[in-house]
Amino acid sequence: MFKEKLLVLLLVLCVALPGCSGSVMPERVGQWRVEVGPPGNEFYKAPEKGPPPSEAVLRWARIFAPHAKVTKWKLESNGYQIDSETGNEEYKFYVTPEGKLLGFKYENNATGVEEQADELVLRGTKKSIAVSAVPNAALETLARAMPNAKPSKAWTADTIVGKRYVILVGKTAFYARPDGQIRTGGLVSIGALDEIDPADRQKDKTSASDPKKFSAELEALLGQYRQRFNFTNQIKRLGRRPKNADGSFRYVVMGDSRSQWDLWSNIVKHIDGLEPKPAFVINTGDVVPKGYAKEYSRYYVPPLLKTDIPFLIAIGNHDDGSDSMAQEYRYLFGAKALNYYFDYGKARHVFIDNVTKVQPYGQTLKWLDETLADTPEGYRKYVFAHKPPSTIEKWAYHAWDDSNSRTFTGLMTKHEVDEVYHGHIHAYSTATFGGINYTLTGGGGAGLHNRYGPLGNVHHYIICDVMADGTVKQQVVRFYKTAKILFR
Repeated sequence: MFKEKLLVLLLVLCVALPGCSGSVMPERVGQWRVEVGPPGNEFYKAPEKGPPPSEAVLRWARIFAPHAKVTKWKLESNGYQIDSETGNEEYKFYVTPEGKLLGFKYENNATGVEEQADELVLRGTKKSIAVSAVPNAALETLARAMPNAKPSKAWTADTIVGKRYVILVGKTAFYARPDGQIRTGGLVSIGALDEIDPADRQKDKTSASDPKKFSAELEALLGQYRQRFNFTNQIKRLGRRPKNADGSFRYVVMGDSRSQWDLWSNIVKHIDGLEPKPAFVINTGDVVPKGYAKEYSRYYVPPLLKTDIPFLIAIGNHDDGSDSMAQEYRYLFGAKALNYYFDYGKARHVFIDNVTKVQPYGQTLKWLDETLADTPEGYRKYVFAHKPPSTIEKWAYHAWDDSNSRTFTGLMTKHEVDEVYHGHIHAYSTATFGGINYTLTGGGGAGLHNRYGPLGNVHHYIICDVMADGTVKQQVVRFYKTAKILFR
């Protein structure tokens, strides 16, 4: 009898404590299967340098960008990336090792113009035309590039950079300027004929050219959500003391949820179904594709209206908006929502902006130093920033610049920060640098990176269970798609 009573008592305690195996963890949500595992992923394998690209690979750059010079190349899991540059112009070609073109895009670093097949055509503007109506220069270029295939269809279309001719050759769509120069193209199977909403014009600088119109747009799309999502209001709603008498609580960290609305909405649903429920959720940035007001209102906000859990963000580079100054972001989340902190339980959680130009990075790092130095005695310290530091070698290929990274990691060591969280790289990875633990969590929906093995190259979020003594136990919640979603 004593053993039975003891077992019942242990089960009750187990269910009551965060992070215990008795807590509720939904095993499926929507079209996603969920697996939970322990923390830690030190695996890393950089893409092999491989053999130089063959003439069959390089020919695409020479045909479509003959005026540019091939400056660099790298071999990724699905093939070669070939970079061709001339002045401020840059082309990126993606080609299989056998020489099959997957796609290419154009960028002008001086004007900020970017042409990419799947993010170009304004919805409803494509008009069918005869192939013979396509500029001769474009047809001649295509004949050289694909001598064994002929154009089967053609259209004119309005795009974010003006009028373009769209030419379908086999399973590949190409985009030509009125003078016949082809600047982008790609396989139809990966979205080369996709259309975008006219409100997504990249060159639309409404905030600079028409402040009144911009303000009206912000009010119409985001005004009703400001009170709820303002970071100071969320922190006030959270309070400073955990509900559990012993000081234990749970929170979640995730990042890079800007792509795949089905996954983003189901992750929110899954988090809301946890028992015990998290006190708050932290996103390491890139919550929307470009930071436009419409994206926040239609993509980010709707799933969160179904939960009462506060969501707090470390701004990502994709969140910076129409003028790259995060005006939409700050309108919704608060004027000071780029660099801030809050204390909860006996821990300080600090967020910094290491992606925008709103404030010089030196000023941000000075504020970070002072904020960590001012942490109450006995409090643990956690820091959140979108870009990881380049001082951690395996993350350096997609990271903050070297100078600021050295200063940043130096501060983390100086102040003995308990854990640092980053996004930007779309994977799960862990590292220790200067005696400090760093966790990379960028698996919220954006296209996954391929360097971190089966435990890291996966969509996920992280559960952090804070124990009564202040220690934190982590669990990694991974999502695997079980079936193709036909409708959203």
